[in-house]
Amino acid sequence: MRVKQPPKPLKMQPPLTPLIDVIFNLLMFFLLTPSASAGEGYLTTNLPKSAGPVAGIKPIDEVRLKIELYDVGPNGKFVENGRNDYCSITVNQQELGGNFEALQALLEGMRERGLSPNTAILISPTMGTLHEWVVRAFDSIVAARFSNVQFAVPYE
Repeated sequence: MRVKQPPKPLKMQPPLTPLIDVIFNLLMFFLLTPSASAGEGYLTTNLPKSAGPVAGIKPIDEVRLKIELYDVGPNGKFVENGRNDYCSITVNQQELGGNFEALQALLEGMRERGLSPNTAILISPTMGTLHEWVVRAFDSIVAARFSNVQFAVPYE
């Protein structure tokens, strides 16, 4: 009489094909995601070139314009630990309030008086400045036909 032997224990192995697929996907992800981009705090702009000032008008010497954007309260003053839902604009320390149309008019006036379209204009926001205000300031500069726009890293 033959005695039936107990079954051999099964060798459990994880399926290797899905494991290899996941490893290759992770490898491709980590190889392709890093990018060699420009440093933080400086955004390049690609604006159309202008022909320059009107003939016969002597251009103003190249000056750097600094547009500062502050977050302020309704009274125009910064509120510590409070809500600052309003924007205050200064151009080279000249107060414009929160009027982006006045900013555009000021810049257009400078262009009409012969300021070069390649004049460096720096937009310098505070940490609490909304992105909307930075974009509106940028739009005002572009509408005034300036092409050299730079952005500063926000400060406290």
